[in-house]
Amino acid sequence: MRLRVFERDGYTCQWPGCGRVEGNTSLLVADHDKPHHGDPVIFWDEDGIKTLCKPCHDGPKQRAEIAGRL
Repeated sequence: MRLRVFERDGYTCQWPGCGRVEGNTSLLVADHDKPHHGDPVIFWDEDGIKTLCKPCHDGPKQRAEIAGRL
């Protein structure tokens, strides 16, 4: 599923303002829009997952979650 999400998103970070294209999938994250907390319905819903580059996932995405903005 992870690779399907990357392919669907053109291996491009979906974080607003980024748009980094990354062919090395080890530098990409299939990120859930909302925490799944083990719920298999949310976990396996590809529509709720987007491609992020590691810098966006580990930086602004995490800060936004901690601040409660997501």
